[in-house]
Amino acid sequence: MTVSIRGVHLLRWLVLIGMFALMILWYFQRNKNLQLDYMKSLQEPSLKLQNGEFVLNGEEVTILSGSMHYFRVVPEYWEDRLRKMKSGGLNTVTTYVPWNLHEQVRGDFDFSGILNVVEFLKIAQKVGLYVIFRPGPYICAEWELGGLPSWLLADDEMKVRTTYPLFTEAVTKYFDHLIPKVVPLQYNRGGPIIAFQVENEYGSYGDSAAYMEFVKEAMVTKGVTELLVTSDNSKKAMKKGRLPGVLMTANFQDNVERHFGDLKALQGDNLPLMTMEFWSGWFDHWGERHHIYTADGIAELTKSILVKGASINFYMYHGGTNFGFMNGGNIDKGIYKPTITSYDYDAPLSESGEPTEKFFKIKEVIQKHTPTGRVPSTLPELPVAIGKVAYSEVKVQETMSLAALLEISGKPIYNDDILAMEKLPINNGGGQSFGFLLYRSRVNTKPTKLTLSRSPRDRAQVFLNGDEVGVLMRKTEEEDRSLELTNGKDANNVLDILVENLGRVNYDKDIQTEKKGLLGDVMINDKKQVKWEMYPLEFTKHFMEAVSTSKKWSAFEGREKQPALYRATLEIQDSKPKDTFVNMKGWEKGVIFINGFNLGRYWNVGPQKNYYLPGPLLRQGKNEIIMFELHKADGTIRFDDKADLGEEQQINNEDDIEPML
Repeated sequence: MTVSIRGVHLLRWLVLIGMFALMILWYFQRNKNLQLDYMKSLQEPSLKLQNGEFVLNGEEVTILSGSMHYFRVVPEYWEDRLRKMKSGGLNTVTTYVPWNLHEQVRGDFDFSGILNVVEFLKIAQKVGLYVIFRPGPYICAEWELGGLPSWLLADDEMKVRTTYPLFTEAVTKYFDHLIPKVVPLQYNRGGPIIAFQVENEYGSYGDSAAYMEFVKEAMVTKGVTELLVTSDNSKKAMKKGRLPGVLMTANFQDNVERHFGDLKALQGDNLPLMTMEFWSGWFDHWGERHHIYTADGIAELTKSILVKGASINFYMYHGGTNFGFMNGGNIDKGIYKPTITSYDYDAPLSESGEPTEKFFKIKEVIQKHTPTGRVPSTLPELPVAIGKVAYSEVKVQETMSLAALLEISGKPIYNDDILAMEKLPINNGGGQSFGFLLYRSRVNTKPTKLTLSRSPRDRAQVFLNGDEVGVLMRKTEEEDRSLELTNGKDANNVLDILVENLGRVNYDKDIQTEKKGLLGDVMINDKKQVKWEMYPLEFTKHFMEAVSTSKKWSAFEGREKQPALYRATLEIQDSKPKDTFVNMKGWEKGVIFINGFNLGRYWNVGPQKNYYLPGPLLRQGKNEIIMFELHKADGTIRFDDKADLGEEQQINNEDDIEPML
């Protein structure tokens, strides 16, 4: 009996041990991929730093890179532009990632269509280009709020680009979605990515080593193993934005000796030199001239970089377009300046993808002055040019009043006090990001004067009883913010203020305070006006579908006195429509929609005279064109076969730019 009991106990122990062993085996099998990821995380970067050179696969390389942003180019043209880069002598493409498009509404992530960054990276590899990946979270890029989502600002205590817990929590969740998508595309896993940038130009904003370390760790802990770099604009900024063990690079357009000297002074002579942003041209603000930098000047500067054995990234090599409401803005000497729709940048490849004189001169310099053996003796031929055409002009056929548009937008938001866009209780509590916001209130005494306690953000059209009484623009806080009201009644007045977000500031400390709409009180006859209705007009894809199918359209008989929609039809016979440029002569200010796609803003203050319309946005047969015009509708929409970006001004990054407004 005793033996039997001992045998039972032994059997039980053997069963338990077996079960435990099976559990361990199951656990490791279940976590096989996790274990592999961990082992891969121990790998060294593929791109090594040895004796002042970049070394890849045991060979010294010069990084010859160009910036192109996938979100500024329709996906159908990604391969065309990348092949042109390769033909120009480049071996690398560099791209930013716009957080505010990938997570436009808090918690809703989008990596489809023009935001399919994985597909873009795969095409780059197919073409034969390495990739430098710049995920932010802040990117600048003359992009709305520097790529940060505006819903961050719904928190009045928010401190962006810091270790403020709610900011780091939001960044972590964003990286949780983004970084795992690109980790398998690192070079050491068979992909094209050879380097990642940590943040962007942080030294021009702050000096928190803890924040920079957070961004670095947020990438590394998710599997980033390739070379890490920072980029800054000056020696002072480099010092503030540096990280131990992370390669520093410089951003500039001139003074090559000084900037590379700064890099050497800060990190020694034994590390490779690189300019992460060598500015090939410049961007434009509304009301200024179109900024250019001569092809000869850029070619000579490129030569001076290459003869030093340094690597280069042209910013931009192909600029593309600020589609929709995504342009940024700047504060220059206290004055707010929004960026235009074109992001041509006077780059080697034009906004519409055409090789320029600058393209060919840079290619020649690369072939002559890059160290021997680092550029193929024969470069790929340029792809066949994409045709441009001036389609026949079309007439406006239908119009929709602002009142009808507001009905489609749905019920207004009611509040005693005015709310900024970001404080509206919509979009998962994140407020309104882009577009227009109409504020409406009833005035029951005769109004004679309107005053805003703060400058509007950014352009406020004021209407009383349906008549426009004036426009108040954001420039400086010191400007007069008053309008005389001459058409008021003794009672039952309807006051409308239509405010346009012209683009959140994308650079410097101002991004912290970039709420939009009306940020202060509206005073009527020096008394605070209360009880407001607010109608957000975001012009989302879903909203434009409702507009297109609405029964509220009526025959066009002339322009409205208020902002209104106007619709025309462009009929195309060709099975493959070509690129064109929408000429807005005779119109004043508004937004262009092509088959529901928000092409961008137009404004007769220039410099831009026409607006690039890529052929893939058109289709054979009928194409719907809708304009949201704020003032003056011409009644005719015209098309050109070449760009007209306006009067030119030679500039470099250290010049003062005199506005024409």
